[in-house]
Amino acid sequence: MSKVQELNFELMKLASFNEFDGEAVVKSLTEHSDLWSGAVMGRFGYSELIQLRDIPNNSWNVDTLMILSSGEDDQKLEELAKTWGADEVDWLSVEQTEQQLGSYPAKHKVLRIWWD
Repeated sequence: MSKVQELNFELMKLASFNEFDGEAVVKSLTEHSDLWSGAVMGRFGYSELIQLRDIPNNSWNVDTLMILSSGEDDQKLEELAKTWGADEVDWLSVEQTEQQLGSYPAKHKVLRIWWD
């Protein structure tokens, strides 16, 4: 696992809130590393600076996990994500994936997991 991924996982652990259990999600992803190529958590598309606002309070204010599928077993990855207590689990469309990744054509799918 890359150092960048390890750092993202450490931030996810700090972000636990409501039904999101960062420790459990990171453990689950680590145990099923064949299903994904990368995972980042943030606030995508709105209120991105809430993270900046909350840094002095030692809070990592995020709500959406994006997972780049390895293509190994997308159905299994989605089923795994549904065990994490999220409010929404869905795949980005091909068009959204290409636009967001800047990759044409998209080689892999992106799973979006959102907690309220």
